[in-house]
Amino acid sequence: MIDRKPSHSPRRWLWLAMVILLAASSFRLVALVDVPPGLAQDEVLDADIASFIRGGENALFFRHGYGHEPLYHYWAVPFQVLFGDNMLSVRLPSVYLGLLLVALTMRWAKIHFGPTAALVAGVGLSISWWPIIFSRIGIRPIMEPVLLVAAFWYWPLGVRIRARRDWRQAIAAGILLGLSIYTYTAARIIWLIPLFMLLILALRALGAGRVGGRVEETAFLRAQTGYAAVVLVVTLLVYAPMALTLRANPDLQQRLEQLGGPLMALGEGDLGPVLQEARATLGVFSLTGDPRWTYTIPDRPIFDPVTAIFFYGGLLIALWQWRKPAYLLLPVWLVVTMLPSALSPDAPSTVRLIGALPVVYLLPGLAFDQLLRRLWPTGRPLSQKASVVAVLLGSFLAVILLANGYRTLRDGFLRWPRELETRLRYQSVVQDIGRYWRQSGSAAPVVAEVFYEPIDDAGLRRSLGDDPRARWIQTGAGVAGAMVWPEGGGNSLLFVPEFAPLDPSLAALVGLSLEPDFRSERSPAFAVYRLPPWPAEKLKPIDHMFVDAQEEPLLLLLGAVLVEPESGAIRLATGWRVHNRLPGDPAIFIHLVDQNGEIVAQFDGLDAAAATLRPDDLFLQAHVLKLPDDLPEGSYRLRLGLYSRDNGQRWVTEQGNDVLELAHCQQGDGLSLLVCSLTEPP
Repeated sequence: MIDRKPSHSPRRWLWLAMVILLAASSFRLVALVDVPPGLAQDEVLDADIASFIRGGENALFFRHGYGHEPLYHYWAVPFQVLFGDNMLSVRLPSVYLGLLLVALTMRWAKIHFGPTAALVAGVGLSISWWPIIFSRIGIRPIMEPVLLVAAFWYWPLGVRIRARRDWRQAIAAGILLGLSIYTYTAARIIWLIPLFMLLILALRALGAGRVGGRVEETAFLRAQTGYAAVVLVVTLLVYAPMALTLRANPDLQQRLEQLGGPLMALGEGDLGPVLQEARATLGVFSLTGDPRWTYTIPDRPIFDPVTAIFFYGGLLIALWQWRKPAYLLLPVWLVVTMLPSALSPDAPSTVRLIGALPVVYLLPGLAFDQLLRRLWPTGRPLSQKASVVAVLLGSFLAVILLANGYRTLRDGFLRWPRELETRLRYQSVVQDIGRYWRQSGSAAPVVAEVFYEPIDDAGLRRSLGDDPRARWIQTGAGVAGAMVWPEGGGNSLLFVPEFAPLDPSLAALVGLSLEPDFRSERSPAFAVYRLPPWPAEKLKPIDHMFVDAQEEPLLLLLGAVLVEPESGAIRLATGWRVHNRLPGDPAIFIHLVDQNGEIVAQFDGLDAAAATLRPDDLFLQAHVLKLPDDLPEGSYRLRLGLYSRDNGQRWVTEQGNDVLELAHCQQGDGLSLLVCSLTEPP
C-alpha cells in the first residue's frame, strides 16, 4: 500500500492551466492568415462596422449585414487602431476572446466542479476544432460564450445564506448575461436560462416548505430562488434598450426572417420542420454534423465516439446531481443554447450553438473526474493494483487527447482549408491574387469578378494590409464586360479568376493574348495577363464630356466601335476617360429607337466598378442589345447616355444634352441583319 498525494495542488493546477493556455494559443495563432484560407465576406463586413464606429457611427443595433448586435464591433475597434485595417486586426479580436474563454471556463469550473473537470474542459476547448475555428475567424459569435461564463462565475450558485455581497454578485451576473445578448443573434433567448432556473428553484423551495423540509435546505433554496430572480430581472433590464430599438425598427433584424422557416411552419401547424431540425441538433455531438463547409468539414460530429461517451456520461452526472444549483445550470444552459439551432433551418449549426461551448466541453470533464474519484477515492491509501489502474487511466486520457489533437490538425488545419468549397467561401483567390500582385511589383491591378461589391475590394485590401488601388471589372455569364487601364495603362496586370472568364469578343477587341502570362494551380485558379496598350486605333473618335450638377467634368466619351453584326443582337463598345471620382452608382444606357423615338431594344450597365475608378483611368465598356424576333423593317437609331442608378437622374454633357445619337441602323431592304453605322454626335 502507498499513500495517495493530493491530485492537484494549487501551484500544480496553475502550471497545468498555463500549459493548456499555451496550447490554446498555438492552435489559435499559428498560420492565422492561412487558416481559414482568406477572408470571408462576414469577416470583411464585421471589420467594416468597426471602421464605421471609428468614423463616428454608433448604434445599439447596426443595420449592416442584415442586422448586427454591437458589442463585438466595439471590442474590435482598438485592434484596428493598434494594428491597422488588415487581416491581423480582423482576426485577433476573436483570438483573444477564444483564449479568454479557455481561461474563464477553467477558473469557473474549478470553483464549482473541481480541478480535474476544469482542466479537462480547458484541454477540450484548447485543442478541439469547434472552439478553435471560431477563435480564428473575425466574426462576433465567440463573444457570447465568454460573457456567459463570466456571468455564471458571478452567479452565487453555492451560497446558502443571503448576504449583501451575494446580491451584488447576482446583479453583476445579470449585467453580464444581459450584455451577452448584445453579442450575437443566437443569444437573444439567453434570458431563458435564469427563467428556467428560477422556476425550478422556486418549485423546489415551495415543495420543501410544504413538506416540512430541513430549515437549512429551505433557506438555501429560497436564497437561490432570490438570486435567480435578480439575475433574470437585471438581464431583462440590460436587454431592454436593444429590445425596444428592434421593436421600434423591426426592419433592422432581417437575419431573423431568414432563419425563421421552421418556426413559421410551426405557427401554421406543421411540426415536421422543427422536429427534423431538433433531431439533427441533438445528434451533433456524436452522430451528425454541421452540413456547411463554412466552419468545418460537413457532417463531422463534434466528438469522436470515445469522447462522446464521456460527454453523455457527464450529462447524466449533471442530471443526477440536479439538486445542486451549479449542476442544474449545466443541462439548462445546454438546452437553451441548443434552441437557436433546433428552431432554424440547416441544423445542426455550430455557429448558432456557440453559446453551448463551455458546457459541452465541461461535461466530459465531469465524467472523467467521477471516474477518477471511483478508482482513486480521496483520503484512502492507494493499493499497488489501484496505482496501476490510475496510470492506465492517465495513459488512456492522454491517448484520447492526442487523438483529438490529431483529428483537429488533420481535418481542420490540413484538409478543410484545401477543399474547394472552403476556398470559395473564404475568397481564397482574392488572397492569392493579392500575394501574386505584391511579388510582381506591378502597378495597380485590374481584377475580374462575376458581380462586384465594395466588400470585394475591402477583402483584397485587408488581405494585403495595404491598398493596392485595384480596379475591378465584372465579367462572366450575364454581363457584357469591361476593361480598365489604370491611369492610362502602363505596368498593370489583369487578374481573371476561373469563375469569371472574359468574353472572347471583348478579349479580342482589347488585344489580350490567348494564353495568360501565368495561371495558378490551386482551385479556384486565376490567370494573369499583362494589359496591352489602349486600343485607340479601333475606336471611332468621339469627344463628349459628361459633367455633374456643378459642371465639373466626370467622364469623357472618347469613341465607340461596332463589333461584327450578328443575328438577334447588336454588339458595340465605348471608350471613356475618367476625369474625377464618379458619384453614386452610374450606368451607361444604349437605346435602339425607331423612327417614332420608341425604344425597341436597350442595354443598361457599367461593368467597370465605378467606385474603384480614378482620374485619368481609361475603360472600355461592352454593350449587347438583344433584338426582338419580330423587329420590323425600317430605320433605327442608337442613343447613348448615363444615369445614376440610386436616383435615376440622367447625366448631361457640357452642351446640356442628356442623350447622344451614336449610330444609324437599317433593317430590311435586302439586309438579313440589322446593320448599323456610327455617326458623329452633334
